[in-house]
Amino acid sequence: MQVSVESGGLEAVSTEVLAIPLFEEGMEASPLTAEIDRRLNVQLASAVTAGHVSAKLNRTSSLLTFGMLPFTRVLLIGAGKLDDWDAARARSVAGIAVRQARSTRQSALTFAVPEDADIVGSVAGAVHGAMLANFSTAQYKSNEPEDADVESLTVLVTANTDEARTAAEKARIMGEAANLARALANEPGNILTPSVFAERARAVADAHGLEYDVLDEDGMQERGYGALLGTSRGSAEPAKLVTLRYSGGTGEATIGLVGKGITFDSGGISIKPAAQMHRMKGDMSGAAAVLGAMRAIGELRPKANVVAVLCLSENLPGPAAMKPGDILTAGNGKTIEILNTDAEGRLVLADGLFHALSQGATHLVDVATLTGACVVALGSVTTGVFGDHQPWTDAVLKAAQHTGERMWQMPIGPEYRRQMDSDIADIANAGNREAGAITAATFLQEFAGGVPWVHLDIAGTARLETDSPHVAKGPTGVGVATLTQLVETVGRDDAPS
Repeated sequence: MQVSVESGGLEAVSTEVLAIPLFEEGMEASPLTAEIDRRLNVQLASAVTAGHVSAKLNRTSSLLTFGMLPFTRVLLIGAGKLDDWDAARARSVAGIAVRQARSTRQSALTFAVPEDADIVGSVAGAVHGAMLANFSTAQYKSNEPEDADVESLTVLVTANTDEARTAAEKARIMGEAANLARALANEPGNILTPSVFAERARAVADAHGLEYDVLDEDGMQERGYGALLGTSRGSAEPAKLVTLRYSGGTGEATIGLVGKGITFDSGGISIKPAAQMHRMKGDMSGAAAVLGAMRAIGELRPKANVVAVLCLSENLPGPAAMKPGDILTAGNGKTIEILNTDAEGRLVLADGLFHALSQGATHLVDVATLTGACVVALGSVTTGVFGDHQPWTDAVLKAAQHTGERMWQMPIGPEYRRQMDSDIADIANAGNREAGAITAATFLQEFAGGVPWVHLDIAGTARLETDSPHVAKGPTGVGVATLTQLVETVGRDDAPS
């Protein structure tokens, strides 16, 4: 979707449809709304009074202009109270507008932000929401889709045009990157194998000026990455360990981003129930988020150094599959007793974290659809955040807050480590039923090398089972915006905490 920012009043609208937020305070809450009402001979106010149009949050309605305005239709989206307007509200309202335009096959749309709002924040939120709303999961349907992409979005502002254009471009880039992650997570496991994922990553690197390297299973064997290789043993598809690098900083600090990329997870010998197993094609959403962030970083060119590691494998119960009771040796030399083969995400991340350290990472963030326990704790609304270095954890949380991705810090500590004590190995890959998300994070901490580290458990937030205002049912691309913002912040502040 092409995005532009224009300043002016109603005469600056060049599309057939103008979308505008409608506030509960009435027509005078927005000078632009008041002007539309005046030129429509108070039809808008009359429609509100009659109950045909509502300013309640997320309600939509439209009025034809019958030649009285330079566009044919005004699309009104309920925005609630004016005092509640912020970037997050702009994100959802603009997303609703784009989804409405898609449903009527409208290829071009103008969206007006309120005159007295934080213009730059409103534009950033509106464009990001619009990009997320302009995504479809129907690429494998043979029938023509009922809706159609919005190809052009114009954001109408009254001030700060240059700053707003900069914010709009950044939001467009981040939205496209999130949609890349969503498209990857929507691919079926028979299409997106580890090898294909690695080639998709190579294409992103080539297109956006990133260094690229991939280890095959022989290369991983040479480096002793037995945890990742153990996960892969049951599949005929070989594992891949992809490294992407962006060098934009002048200091020694390097941010390591590590993504779990299980392109299909059956649970292995500890096989999952059949119900909803088809959703396990999305168990690579962490790696997809990291790749999406690297695409955005390649376009935005922040003043930071980043190394990204994608841990790509399948987890299947083949003849050579790892078994409960097996002992694997990770790249850092620690031995792992396998108690549950369905606790495989932490295994591939163990070697991925160590590999990022070997590539010079001084600060780590891993992203993974790791535990059902995190879904139980936080549902599909909030990502679980675990960290062992509070300034670095705070930096991640601040980046998430800035981008509107809801995250919540969970506890971590040595008390949880005892659950994974093993009689015959350095650590077991599973604890008991208590605090499952925390013990999984505690396992990963063992492989983070003592550097500042944060773990994002996106098991609940990587996918929506029902539509939200600006994100349709399906993959969400969660994590892309937060990781991108984190790297930009580090680049702007010279060095991470």
